[in-house]
Amino acid sequence: MIRDLKGFKDTVRVEDISEEEGMHLVFEDMPGLLSDIDEYRVRSPIVGEVFLCRVNRDVHLRGEVRASIRLICHRCLESYIQKIHTTFSYILVPSLPGIRKIALDTEDMETSTYDGVEIQLGKIFREQILLQIPMRHLCKEDCKGICPGCGANLNREECRCQKESLDSQFSPLKRLLA
Repeated sequence: MIRDLKGFKDTVRVEDISEEEGMHLVFEDMPGLLSDIDEYRVRSPIVGEVFLCRVNRDVHLRGEVRASIRLICHRCLESYIQKIHTTFSYILVPSLPGIRKIALDTEDMETSTYDGVEIQLGKIFREQILLQIPMRHLCKEDCKGICPGCGANLNREECRCQKESLDSQFSPLKRLLA
């Protein structure tokens, strides 16, 4: 069963997922996924796709998400667009009340839990987008940044304080070496 959803429905009830056919959802826009993070500005609709397959109470999930986010470069303070396109998969197991939570090993990282009734797709898509955003935002790998002396963006202009540093208090000593 394929459903193309123009409106983003954050949750899916597990009982609605067919054990035989599964559930395939395509989202043309998922507004509000990153709205609480001032640092990230979504530039185009966040597009996502997910296929859910129920095996008893476990849910196997495969998905894909695409987004364009405006970030501020940590070196030059200019804004730039970070394109995100990633695929992911999970095995979701119900977390039942009264059952002790278990610690997951690194090999279990694709295993997660849901409340036993609904799956929060918004949380999953959001997590995948945030995992793709680099810790250090760089507009380009060789960004030169800002001169700490004059504040010039060294990607666009030359440093204006180089001449001033030549006329420092040590300039007479430099002339002696010449």
